[in-house]
Amino acid sequence: MKYVQVLGIVTISMIVFSFIMVLVIPHYLIHSIIVMVFSYGLLGYLSRSFHFPYFTAYMLACALVVINILFSHFFFEIPLLFEPDIAFFSFINACAIVIASVFIFRKIEARRAHS
Repeated sequence: MKYVQVLGIVTISMIVFSFIMVLVIPHYLIHSIIVMVFSYGLLGYLSRSFHFPYFTAYMLACALVVINILFSHFFFEIPLLFEPDIAFFSFINACAIVIASVFIFRKIEARRAHS
């Protein structure tokens, strides 16, 4: 159940942050990069305390990418589902950001615990 809660928190924060960023940064590429780093960084932050944090973060990132691809395919009719290069790079970027964020946040927690 906690996994679904984490996905819900990240999805809602991604939507809200995206609407806020549209007002601040109108450039599409910069906006997309910032929203992606924020949302998958938040996913890594929230999954750092699970029993297997790297595996959990990886699987939740894959689930979030699939949700995003299905949403864009069925609601906006953008054919991302059948573009393997776009889907592959979405998975690579999302997993790299989320695993790096888990690593960074766990290192920060370890330093706080030792101090």
